[in-house]
Amino acid sequence: MSHSTILERYHQMFSTDKEFSQRANQFFPDGVTHDSRHTHPFPIYIDHAQGSKKWGVNGKEFIDYWSGHGALLLGHNPPRIVEAVTNQMQRGTHYGACHPLELEWADLIINLIPSAEKIRFTSSGTEATLMAVRLSRIFTGRNKVLKFAGHYHGWHDAIIPGANPPYDMLIPGVLSPETTLISPPNDIDVVENYLMNDSDIACVILEPTGASFGEIPTNGEFLTQLRNLTREYGVVLIFDEVITGFRVSPGGAQGYYDVDPDLTTLAKIMAGGLPGGAVAGKTEIVDLISIEKHPKSKKMPHPGTFNANPLSAAAGIQMLKIAQTGQPQTEANQVAKILRHGINQIFDQHGLDWACYGEFSGFKILLGHGDKTLPAVDFDAYQCHYRRLKGASNPDLVKTLRCGLLLNGIDMTSGGGMTTAVHTETDIQQTISAFDQTIQEMKLEDLIN
Repeated sequence: MSHSTILERYHQMFSTDKEFSQRANQFFPDGVTHDSRHTHPFPIYIDHAQGSKKWGVNGKEFIDYWSGHGALLLGHNPPRIVEAVTNQMQRGTHYGACHPLELEWADLIINLIPSAEKIRFTSSGTEATLMAVRLSRIFTGRNKVLKFAGHYHGWHDAIIPGANPPYDMLIPGVLSPETTLISPPNDIDVVENYLMNDSDIACVILEPTGASFGEIPTNGEFLTQLRNLTREYGVVLIFDEVITGFRVSPGGAQGYYDVDPDLTTLAKIMAGGLPGGAVAGKTEIVDLISIEKHPKSKKMPHPGTFNANPLSAAAGIQMLKIAQTGQPQTEANQVAKILRHGINQIFDQHGLDWACYGEFSGFKILLGHGDKTLPAVDFDAYQCHYRRLKGASNPDLVKTLRCGLLLNGIDMTSGGGMTTAVHTETDIQQTISAFDQTIQEMKLEDLIN
């Protein structure tokens, strides 16, 4: 009797999800509400979640490494956050007014983020980077943005170019790509050449641990060089800490590396699993929003229906009270390190040119780095050309691996995932075993050898 393939078993196991997906295609482009949820042959649908786990509509249990796209450091439904949001819902979800919770939320953020002097809330990370870029342009009187290939800062016009390979591709609907300059990552000489020869650069923006939370990694030495260079040329330095903020350390990546930017963009963990973002930084820059300090011709307009929403504030306050201890970051980082090492051992046992790499609570999966003699545990992403990292995995293998892992109870993104403080060593061992089992199944199908 022939052995059924991974994809055949996927269609059988997740038949209810397939029905949902077919209905969703009537409503949404590709049947999804976020680009990264578009998966082959169709996505799974989740019914509920708790801790490090979530359960599909057919009742199947998954160990979750999406971590709410990075927004969850304490796992799903932490008791203190659930209690705070439940209590706040009974007091009101939207006052259309100032409220005391926004003060407590802001105070926690400013005390934790080293470079934060003043703050303005937004509803998302994309809104935060939009604000940071616009503030930089007003502050400097310049127009251009310098960013790095592979770094993602949301989807608005100024910073979406160059976020994904091919990095020189024009983005449909973006009118003025000439105001966005894209530099190769980690090359300070190229940055200096840009700043030396173009006096119209308002800001440099980057993810301080590298593109997509280290998929193309960056280190502290480069951050220091960048800080010195931008200061020399009077260019605003923006750290996009939407993912790294409160995840790398209580003070974010800037706290960990001891490098202070001029502006910091925040979201995800900041709002405790609810929508919310912010820009924090130097008073003289953030105050360009002030009605009292600037005439209309100099003031940056900034409304926003859900800015500092009471529910998000209630969740964010409890999240940051726990995050400020540093304990959840330590726990998430420790289990991620064990996970990366264990997955690499499986790759080496199977003789694959695959690698699992990353730092802090992240893990990235690269399928096909091209050197089968190189042990996965010795793979150094920082020494690898950036074009061989983000988006460089064999796409057919990525699809099949993800389906196989879901069949074996693991849900992660196509390129890896993030741990939380509530992932257990049992979760980690089950995940490592799922990789082993899936690879064996892929070998049976002669997809890898």
